[in-house]
Amino acid sequence: MLGAVLLILFFGVEAEAQSNNLFLKLDIKASFEDVICLQCHPNVTNNSMNYVHYPAAVGACSYCHIARPDHLNGDNAPGSVTINRQAENCYVCHERNDDNIIKHGALNNPESCVRCHNPHGSYARFLLQSDSIPTLCSTCHNVSMMGKSQHGPAINGKACMNCHFPHSGTEEKLLRKPSRELCLSCHNKEIKATLNDSRTIANIQQKLSMSHPHPGALGSCLTCHTSHASMNYRLLKNPWSVTIYNTYSEVNNPYAVCFTCPQTSMMGPRDFVTRTQFRDDHTKLNLHWFHVVDAAGSEDKSRGRSCKICHDPHGAAQPHDINTSWFMNGTPVTLEYQLIEKGGQCTKSCHSLRAYRRI
Repeated sequence: MLGAVLLILFFGVEAEAQSNNLFLKLDIKASFEDVICLQCHPNVTNNSMNYVHYPAAVGACSYCHIARPDHLNGDNAPGSVTINRQAENCYVCHERNDDNIIKHGALNNPESCVRCHNPHGSYARFLLQSDSIPTLCSTCHNVSMMGKSQHGPAINGKACMNCHFPHSGTEEKLLRKPSRELCLSCHNKEIKATLNDSRTIANIQQKLSMSHPHPGALGSCLTCHTSHASMNYRLLKNPWSVTIYNTYSEVNNPYAVCFTCPQTSMMGPRDFVTRTQFRDDHTKLNLHWFHVVDAAGSEDKSRGRSCKICHDPHGAAQPHDINTSWFMNGTPVTLEYQLIEKGGQCTKSCHSLRAYRRI
């Protein structure tokens, strides 16, 4: 009866779903010798733990241990008990998880299973040797989860295992899907931000499907973002201001991530003809410089316009990734942009229709 109760405790609601597992098909029972073991080792069947390995729960010690008669008679001499820590011994009951082309480095150790899993019991699911998946992974992997932004799947639920296979897989870094496909399997809908529930992350897949996707966003998400945590907002590798007005500086660039691809020289007031298409050659004005650096002519240069006012970093319905609207103090501001011959024109609440042309 105790074994049956502990079996339910270990497998929980997953027992039925795993009924095809070899583990459940074996008739594992304690032998007479095993009963003798428990007289000296009663803690092995400690049912106070949240999860107990089934052979340990029913006291079937001989499935992993072999005790010589002299040990059973009370002599604990070295070698009187053999312990089979080999992963191959685990596979007698458990289905193999090491047969994919890319293997977790830990599996190179013949005793790999017991490095991560406790063969008797654990307070953590999956019989982990640590109290949680991130704690266990961090014993080998030095991944910081500190910063202004943290990736929700990396700290919630199954944590590391939300994105990675723990044993083997077909993708680099043991990802469950190709990198971009994996990101978009969650970012195909609006998501409440992990550290700030008042912010909603946009449906990124929808933005990438718009008529004018950002070219840089058509590659790997990891070009701009980190996958675990970042000292910058939005899991970005480089700074990107979330405010709409900033003082521009190349030294402490508030839009450093935007210049991963273009050069900061596009922001110069002179010699810009070959560096930016957003210019008016008749007035010899670099309109990127005018808006971002010169604060649209304002004496207060801290009111330099942010990249995010005009551009969406993933995609938009207007050319050049131009937003159809942006928000000022929570109020949407409409922005209309059109291409014209050798230039463009835009209208928004802060100014009437204005056009620029290149020669």
